[in-house]
Amino acid sequence: MLLAIDMGNTNITLGAYKGDELVFVSRLYTSRHKSSDEYAIDLLDIFNLYSVSPSDFSGCVFASVVPELTQAVSQAVKRTVGIEPVIVGGENYGELKVEILPVSYLGADLIAGAVGAREKYPLPCLVCDLGTATKILVIDKDGTFRGCTISPGVKVSLDALARNAALLPSISFTTPKKAIGENTTECMQSGIVFGTAAMLDGMIKRIRNELGYDKCTLVATGGYSTGIIPCCEEEIIYDENLLLDGLKAIYERAE
Repeated sequence: MLLAIDMGNTNITLGAYKGDELVFVSRLYTSRHKSSDEYAIDLLDIFNLYSVSPSDFSGCVFASVVPELTQAVSQAVKRTVGIEPVIVGGENYGELKVEILPVSYLGADLIAGAVGAREKYPLPCLVCDLGTATKILVIDKDGTFRGCTISPGVKVSLDALARNAALLPSISFTTPKKAIGENTTECMQSGIVFGTAAMLDGMIKRIRNELGYDKCTLVATGGYSTGIIPCCEEEIIYDENLLLDGLKAIYERAE
């Protein structure tokens, strides 16, 4: 089996593949205060939860956007499954053709998302990754990663409003019924949800125009996608496990 780990700023997503079958997906909260031993305990608990033995794994691929935790989680993998993980990033970007320079600056999450899109969908393709940050990845018709856009994520925006505006409260992420809010909570929800959806629609149109394409495959992934994508005017495919599938493809090319 292959263990794929995608470590973001908010969550760590783990996927276990048996051949092409995704056996399980599990998530941990990204804690910058945990030691490698504590992460090892977390991994063992997850394996036990899904009735999987550490000895079942013959490989591991790992993408991290939290550099200070990369070594701790890598050590946790080695202590639990006895395998040195393949680290995505730096010079290892899964044979992805990249136009931006320097390539070493390309984030591991961007690499995994771009490779996943290239492997699974018709090109050209734009990937909307809605997590801690809201990103749009651009893969052109030749499969080349052309760059991306990065803006504050849904929760980051909500937290910033509550923190910096004295009269605005902390609210939950909920899709409102209409654009015109009638109380503070509805107004904030409308601005965040419909505003993010409109931003994606507008950026997709702008990117298509820059590339000179009439059509692009549009794919969304990330924790906030299910609340935002239905509010977009563009037809966007939701793919929950796009980054994990991209990591699997990178690992298979690295063998």
